Order: sequence, then C-alpha cells, then structure tokens
Amino acid sequence: MNVLTKSTPLGTLGLASGDHWVRFHVEGDAISFEVTASTLAGGEPPSKKPTGFVQKWSGSARRVEDPNDAWLTHINDKHLRGS
Repeated sequence: MNVLTKSTPLGTLGLASGDHWVRFHVEGDAISFEVTASTLAGGEPPSKKPTGFVQKWSGSARRVEDPNDAWLTHINDKHLRGS
C-alpha cells in the first residue's frame, strides 16, 4: 500500500486520466491507499456477466399493506407496482 500525508496534493497519486476506485485508510496524519480498479479514459469499462437475478426473482415480491407502518408504505410505493 502507498502512504501519503493528509497535506499531500491528490495529483501526487500518479493516476492516469480515467475512472479509478481507490481505497483509503486514514491513521492520524498518514493516509494509506491502493488503486483497486481503473478504467482509463477512452477505454471500455469491464463487462459484467449477467447473473440471472432479475429473470429469477422479477415479479416475486408481494405487497403487504399496513397503514400504520410508514417504512413499509414507502417500500411499497417505491419498489412495487400497484396491485
């Protein structure tokens, strides 16, 4: 893991243009970091293989009504189609 101080400019990370996932750990004035994934500018993002989750579980949720439960009402309104 690379180590910097909190006052070190981000430009010193040495990252090329593009998108990066960076994991930081802060301990006092020291910051440890590692680049966990990168997609360079102009490059294609890594493709993800479909898992079949949507095909397997789509339409399987059941609406449960309870007018006294605000959170349940929120979940129903946001994630379930009307009955």
